[in-house]
Amino acid sequence: MFGHGLVYAVTGHRETELWAIRPSGKGNVTDSHVVWRYAGKEVPKQPSPLLVDDLIYMVSNEGYAVCVDALSGERVWSERIGGNFMASPIYADGRIYVSSMQGETTVMKAGRTFEKLAENRLPSGCLASPIVTGKALILRTKTHLYRIEAP
Repeated sequence: MFGHGLVYAVTGHRETELWAIRPSGKGNVTDSHVVWRYAGKEVPKQPSPLLVDDLIYMVSNEGYAVCVDALSGERVWSERIGGNFMASPIYADGRIYVSSMQGETTVMKAGRTFEKLAENRLPSGCLASPIVTGKALILRTKTHLYRIEAP
């Protein structure tokens, strides 16, 4: 991801960390251009992080959700939401949506305080990230494609 003049990247596969890196410089810039690093059980191996304003949201493969300050790298909140995840979180209309491999979509309010707004379950699991088109949410499970839209 890119924002605030920084590149945000998840490193490694075993010991994953989220790094904030200044994109200038040449050669090995590990010591000079890494602004901060965040390490913890919440850093995902597959799901991509999500940058919204000054906050980064992540959900780990093991079902931990975390919000990190994009400027300082400090943890804002962390919660166990359960399930296993491969799909990346998305943002729409002030909400964070993340779908588990068990088929449960957790909806959280974007912000500096953790607030779970809803949980919805579909048969079969979700490996793909949801998408938004207009006012509709598109979810692909292992067996079906769903379009959910309020009337």
